Amino acid sequence: MQETTVIEQDQPVGAILSPVPAPAPTMTLCSYGTKLTRDELVRVATPAATETHKPIPHIAVVEKLIEALGFRQIGVVREEYAVSSDGMRMFGVMDLSSGFEGCRFAIGLRNSHDKSFRLSCTVGLRVFVCENLAFHGE
Repeated sequence: MQETTVIEQDQPVGAILSPVPAPAPTMTLCSYGTKLTRDELVRVATPAATETHKPIPHIAVVEKLIEALGFRQIGVVREEYAVSSDGMRMFGVMDLSSGFEGCRFAIGLRNSHDKSFRLSCTVGLRVFVCENLAFHGE
């Protein structure tokens, strides 16, 4: 059997083309609780330092990361944060403006005060960060 082309079928091209799908999300944050803004993240308490452990406030991690991105002319377009119910673990995602058309990168980050995991970042065209500790960038 021979393949036919659009022209051979005498159908208008518009009838065959499907609508352009919306772009896939670049960042995904899964949270069991509510998601926080940066202003709400400021209010999350940081435990007192001990002789062997100096917790970094979650907001300090976010602000330093945004500052470092700014030095490279990369801005944050959209951001979401979540913390565990006791405030000891923070998870976040940032959609970045990369300075060129047609492509946008994202950063996923996490920080803990209870030593359950170290401060971590992942970057990619898509990132996935979840409170169940799933952490992926591609």
